Amino acid sequence: MRVRRRTLSPPPLSLDDDCHERLSVRQWLVSHLYLPSPWGKHLYRQTHGHIFSRCQAYNRLGGEVEGQNGFEELRRYIKQGGDFCKDLSSILQERSEVETQYAKSLSKLSGKLLKASKDSVGSVNQAWQRAGTQMEVQSEVHRAFATALSEEVVKPLRQLVETQHRIRKSVESAVDKTGKSLAEWRSAESKSKKQSFMCARENEKLQDAMLDVRLGRSGSTHHLHHIQNQKTVSEKESVKLESKRRKAEEAVKKADVEYYTFCIRAERARLEWETAVIRGSHCFQALEEERLQHLKDLASCYLQHLTEMGPKLVQSVERLSEPVQICDVARDIQTVVSIKGTGQPIPEQLLPDFYAEHITLAMNRDRRRQALVKLLQLIRQDLDRERRGKQGVENLARALQQTPTFGAEDSQQNVTEKLHHMRSMLTYLEAARYKVQSALAELDGRSRGSHPLASHIQVTRDRQGLQQSVLKVPPWVRKESLDLLAGDSPDWTDRGAADGNSVQPDSDFDEFSSQGSEKDYQSSMLTFPVISECGESNGSGAGRCKVLYEYSANLYDELNLSPGDVINIHDKQADGWWLGELNGIVGIFPATYVEEIK
Repeated sequence: MRVRRRTLSPPPLSLDDDCHERLSVRQWLVSHLYLPSPWGKHLYRQTHGHIFSRCQAYNRLGGEVEGQNGFEELRRYIKQGGDFCKDLSSILQERSEVETQYAKSLSKLSGKLLKASKDSVGSVNQAWQRAGTQMEVQSEVHRAFATALSEEVVKPLRQLVETQHRIRKSVESAVDKTGKSLAEWRSAESKSKKQSFMCARENEKLQDAMLDVRLGRSGSTHHLHHIQNQKTVSEKESVKLESKRRKAEEAVKKADVEYYTFCIRAERARLEWETAVIRGSHCFQALEEERLQHLKDLASCYLQHLTEMGPKLVQSVERLSEPVQICDVARDIQTVVSIKGTGQPIPEQLLPDFYAEHITLAMNRDRRRQALVKLLQLIRQDLDRERRGKQGVENLARALQQTPTFGAEDSQQNVTEKLHHMRSMLTYLEAARYKVQSALAELDGRSRGSHPLASHIQVTRDRQGLQQSVLKVPPWVRKESLDLLAGDSPDWTDRGAADGNSVQPDSDFDEFSSQGSEKDYQSSMLTFPVISECGESNGSGAGRCKVLYEYSANLYDELNLSPGDVINIHDKQADGWWLGELNGIVGIFPATYVEEIK
């Protein structure tokens, strides 16, 4: 029978060519193990020579052969190390990009801050300008760190990953090829063994049949399927049987030689695979040592750059501390005033312009007179009311000024603001009264009287052509009234009886005479009564009282009372108005609405 052969295996050789056959197999294995391509040897030896030198060093030192399972475990470990390096390079690259983006953002914010503060003056502004400058410095620090991280850590790490990946693939390819070759030779060995046994059985059958023919034993012929069971065998059949026997012997010899050859080749393939596994293990160990050493060096480099970045940021902060410490708000205010100041603005009051005031507009003379008289009476009533309110607030202001502990700072500020508002309102009403009174005098054929505010009233026309009067408030009106407190004055004389009705009936009294001078007007506006120190008074801390009836304040300086409220009495006036404090608010209230607590 013909022996089946694998296509990839070399043809079987005779025993005489055993030496030549062994040399050819060795060359074939070596070429397929170490030269995966025509240029493989040069690339493998030249590019990764240092790795091979380490592998040879490990090989000389010797080591325990771990076998296929140990090699696979080592391969997985090396692959995990390579994957870690890939992830690490990606993470560090992302860190570098984050630092770069942060540096760009800092630089952008620095430019915005410097642009926003370039037109300001003063030490505080200079501190913020320095903050913008140091922000740019910090941006450069982060930008330099990002560049160093990318160039000195990420790129070398990626090169290491790529280099070790190529070497690992080459080693794995060599081991895989030797393993594949071993598997093929083992398969060929198994098939040749099966064929050898088959040929041996067939040969034994023919040998037994031929022996039976020679000995003339007919009983043994039943073992041969192609020989007829008969007692006499012809010479021709004997020759044919002999020919088959010789062919069977040749087939057995050839099958045994081929089986033996495949066994030798399989064993050599196993040795080559074992050598490849050992060398690969040593190379993997060298790769791992190199990888860990590189990671250590890169970690040191990373730490060095971080360490260098810290002092630079600290220096930037220290440069910022000096301009912040020398900030002087008061000096900056003076600087701004000296550079930007334009003086105190002149307040403008838009006075009312009534139809009846304009003599040129069509209107019945009597109705015009009646309208002007009613308007004048209305303005005078408001003037009287404001004067009484102003007088009470001035008394309260004098009390606060004479007794600093009398009220809180907020109360003093509130009183000052109320006094300013009331003085401004008096000026407004006085100017309006003068306008209406002048129109009434002109209607009666009398000349307009002089007034301190007359020269400060400007008459213009609006877009509809209507007359519009504007009072430019003079400086002597804007002057603080509390600075001009002087002398004693009547005590609460204009308030009225303490019967809960603090608003007196309107009167035609007008202290601002149309013939008065500006000096008289100033003195009338700036002189106000003070709390009497010689009348009936128990002084501050005169006791406490309980509210019996509800009372709503009619003027600015009065208290709102509810039944059951307890008031701390500070002063008792002879006119029945007492000064006290309720819920932190200082003001006056009618004594008939309360009862003293003994």
